[in-house]
Amino acid sequence: IITKMSNGACVPAVPIIHVAVGSGNPCKIDAVRTAFEGTFGPDVRIVVTSHNVPSDVPDQPFGDDETRRGAVNRARAAWKASSAVEREEGAPISPPDFAVGLEGGVEEGPDPSGREGVEGGEVALWCMAWMAILGSDSEKCTLAKAEGSRYESSNKNECELRKEVWGFGRTGSFALPPKVARLVHDGMELGDADDLVFRRVNSKQGSGTVGVLTKGLINRADYYDHALKLALVPWIRPEIYIE
Repeated sequence: IITKMSNGACVPAVPIIHVAVGSGNPCKIDAVRTAFEGTFGPDVRIVVTSHNVPSDVPDQPFGDDETRRGAVNRARAAWKASSAVEREEGAPISPPDFAVGLEGGVEEGPDPSGREGVEGGEVALWCMAWMAILGSDSEKCTLAKAEGSRYESSNKNECELRKEVWGFGRTGSFALPPKVARLVHDGMELGDADDLVFRRVNSKQGSGTVGVLTKGLINRADYYDHALKLALVPWIRPEIYIE
């Protein structure tokens, strides 16, 4: 793509990658922007839009399957919501290049003390999150490909029907403090349990549980970063992921 300047000179246009995020949470939005900018590099402009969409899973997902499904649902809903906004504003109907869903969950796991069982019949809970990224085989999406990759997208026309491509990543996990775990077991959402135990307000839009437990060494955006970059692997190595 070439852009003609006012002085008549022609220079390559900076590609714009539109990423729709299925959340209004600033921590998640910042994490997505940072991961995409780091993956695509300085020669690509990343434009992120946020969309408050439902996950269609319980407010506090339990287990990998439910949490991953929530991330997928958010990504699909963000894709549709972004296209609908463009349609309402009278712009050409063009879906985003990527849509991202991030879903935090908990799962039962081993007692972090190393004991075989937990006293009182309690079950230890571990925190984790799933990332789901919906993209395509388009030339723009594969601009993230690794140096030396011989992959050439067959879809160079943005108006053509694009092949749907998914990427997934899961964060590391950590054991929740017993007081927090009990509240979550009793039906409270993790963010609310965190606020109650640590006497904070709206921590899920701040540093999150991981932030307070690591004294800020890992904030919520940092926690998502590696998982988001792992979810982008199909577009970094398209020659072995996109068929």
